[in-house]
Amino acid sequence: MIQRAVVVLALMGIVFSSAPVMAATVTQLNITGGSINLNLGLLGSVSGNFTQNGTLVMGSFQPPPDIFPPVTVDGHTFSIFSQSSGLFPAPSGETSGTAINADLTSLFAGISGPLFSGSLNIGGLAFGSYDPLTGAFSLSWTHVYDIASAGFSLEGTADVAPVPLPAAIGLFATGLLGVIRVARRRMA
Repeated sequence: MIQRAVVVLALMGIVFSSAPVMAATVTQLNITGGSINLNLGLLGSVSGNFTQNGTLVMGSFQPPPDIFPPVTVDGHTFSIFSQSSGLFPAPSGETSGTAINADLTSLFAGISGPLFSGSLNIGGLAFGSYDPLTGAFSLSWTHVYDIASAGFSLEGTADVAPVPLPAAIGLFATGLLGVIRVARRRMA
C-alpha cells in the first residue's frame, strides 16, 4: 500500500509540474529605466530616456509627483502621475510565466511652466516580458494622439502577490496522507 502511495505521489508531481502557469497579480512596479519616443509625423520625432527611478503602485491612483520625481527642462516642470478621470481604472497588472501585462491607461504627464501648463494622457495597455526568478520586467505601449503618436517603455522589477494553490490540491494531499496513515497502521 505504501508503494502505491509513493507511485501516486510521483504521478501527482508529474501532473502538477506540467500544469499551466497561473497568473499572479502585480502589486507594484519598481521602475529603474524607460524611454519615450514621440513621433510628430512630418515634423520628425523626439526621443528620451527616464533617468530617475520611480514606483507605480497598482490598484490606486498616485497624484503628482508620486511616480517619478519631477523633472525641470527649460523652465517647465514635468511629472508623471495616475488619476481617475472617470474614464480609466487604477493601474493594474498581472504576470503569467514569462509574460507581463498592465493596464496603464490612467497615466498622465503633467506640465507646468511659462509657455504651457496642463496634463496629457500618456497611458495605454502595456505588454512585455517578466523573469519570475528575479522579478525583472520590461513593458511597452503606444499612445496615439490626433497628429502624433508616442511609444513608451518601462523596466525594473515587479512585486507580485503570491499565487495561492488551488483548494483541490490541498484536499487531495490531505486525503493522500490519510490513506498513507491507514496503510501504516495496517502494516504495524
